[in-house]
Amino acid sequence: MLVAIWTALVVGAAASAAALYGHYKVLPGWLTGPEICRLEEGGCAVLFRSPRARLLGVPNAALGLGLYALLAAGLVMAANPFWLFLLTVPAIAMSAFLGYSLLANNRQCRICWAGHIANAVLCVALAWIAV
Repeated sequence: MLVAIWTALVVGAAASAAALYGHYKVLPGWLTGPEICRLEEGGCAVLFRSPRARLLGVPNAALGLGLYALLAAGLVMAANPFWLFLLTVPAIAMSAFLGYSLLANNRQCRICWAGHIANAVLCVALAWIAV
């Protein structure tokens, strides 16, 4: 289970870092996907600079990087898995909302889905360990 958690942390952090880069610069099309990269500024304007890409003015990707850093620190310091699981609850809620948004708008973003799947794995795995 720890391998799944650490893998999800690495994948989620990489996706968040790429999305944060896309918040300020244009990402290569192979990172976002063939449909998205044809949109404005390689899809970055649609995905990473929209109002849904920020929570209270902070880019979601920056919040993700913070979450993954907190979780990694908690794992290294052997924090209670229940508290680590609780940290993932807002992330999984946001992933559910943004994932639904992607599906409803028929947008398939590789970076986005990698982050959302990483959040789901973290939530389930930490809940499993906590119980």
